[in-house]
Amino acid sequence: MENSSILYLVISASVSFAIGRTVVHFRNKRRDAQNELARKKAIRAQSDAAPEPESKNKGKRRRQLQQLEKTINKR
Repeated sequence: MENSSILYLVISASVSFAIGRTVVHFRNKRRDAQNELARKKAIRAQSDAAPEPESKNKGKRRRQLQQLEKTINKR
């Protein structure tokens, strides 16, 4: 093989690798942004949902009230 052929091979391989890494980087960046939006949307939907009716079971009702206090304190 000639030196020029080897040089072209090395250059084309490095350009191909760089383009591939750039595509993967921006794809992951877009995917992370979409996941963040979906997470925020799920949190908003959960907080906007109507609360469960109080249980007749005393222990379960106490746990429900504790959970409600936690969600209020997070805001």
